[in-house]
Amino acid sequence: MDSLTSLQQRQVIDKELLLKNEKFIKDANLNSQYCKDFRESLSDQIQKTKETNSNHNHFSLLLIHNQSLMYSSNLCDNIAINHRNAIQPFFGSLLKKSPHWIQGYKERQCSIINRVFRYFSAETRKLEGVLNFDVQTYQLIDIKDKQGNVIEFIIKPIGKIEKVFQFKGENSQETTKWFQIIKLHLQDSFGTLNKLTSLCLYDKFWRHERISAQQLEEEAEDGDLLLFRGKSFNCQIQRALTQNDYDHIGLLIKIEPNRLFIFESLPSNGVSLCEWKTFNIKEWYKLYEKIVYRRLKVNRSAAFKTKLLDFVNNNLGKQFSCAPSKLLLLNSTTLGDVNLETAKQLNRTYFCSELIAKCYKTLGFLPKNISSTQYWPGSFSSKNTKLKLDQAELSYEYLIDFCI
Repeated sequence: MDSLTSLQQRQVIDKELLLKNEKFIKDANLNSQYCKDFRESLSDQIQKTKETNSNHNHFSLLLIHNQSLMYSSNLCDNIAINHRNAIQPFFGSLLKKSPHWIQGYKERQCSIINRVFRYFSAETRKLEGVLNFDVQTYQLIDIKDKQGNVIEFIIKPIGKIEKVFQFKGENSQETTKWFQIIKLHLQDSFGTLNKLTSLCLYDKFWRHERISAQQLEEEAEDGDLLLFRGKSFNCQIQRALTQNDYDHIGLLIKIEPNRLFIFESLPSNGVSLCEWKTFNIKEWYKLYEKIVYRRLKVNRSAAFKTKLLDFVNNNLGKQFSCAPSKLLLLNSTTLGDVNLETAKQLNRTYFCSELIAKCYKTLGFLPKNISSTQYWPGSFSSKNTKLKLDQAELSYEYLIDFCI
């Protein structure tokens, strides 16, 4: 009898989530038009500025290269690629050959997860290198002894670079095992399907985490964050005043089947939704110097999903605001007068980071006694070591590469 009751409860929860998802997508389709109006008007302004600017030596920090033009016509096709099968991750230690001959080989803790190979210092566990096979093409070369056993292997980036990454295991069997597993991940990567060489233009590109736009669409989950660094003068002013690297933030929401949305607050249209595919197809990423991604590590239960969708549905359409008076609210409003609080929520306005902070507070990740107005986009960057989430954790920053 108890099991039957439990099953019925599960069916009720699933039905409620389905209805919420249907409403969510309906609202998202409506809000995407508002988002389009804002970002396309911003694009027009930037284009006019470029046309009237006689200085042709302008240098852009945007991570887009000539190579991206080769793939822009196929962008829709790339975005529509079916999800790939997950390959078993692998962890262990390898000996890495130092580029300085006098140092020889040094032990490194290594991992390969979803076509990304990483190696860490054995002493400090600090990340020393990351090779993402989805954003750069690599060649895998084996070195064999006279008996034909693999004794070392080389991972070589393809492009205008001489750098190689040479590893070996404690014995031939261990080396062969790593070689075969890396080969599997490499064969399933976008870097094997397309010749991707843009990362070679960056000095020591392997020192930083990167993720492709397509890879993000596959792997992103509810509650993950996007941090934006805009190109406009207003964005520069905001970063100067707040002493932060970022001036905008959005929260990701995944709706089956495989539809990813940005939940954000924008100046002209307030709290809205933008589908990730639309963001890419319209090339709105060109409005930003860079966009980074942070995974939210948390137990995503049915209750978590319900709370998140309720918050989204209850706040869609609310106005954008960054009034100076908000900065004076050091503490959250007390909940003593429920009617007063309800009235305030009906007229609630949001700055982008205020919206995300309020959402995280609703989910129980941030302290309720600190006002959501005290959070800026940079508050959620990995540089802010003071940010501590309750029962959740944010990953390091992944730089999103739109070159593919």
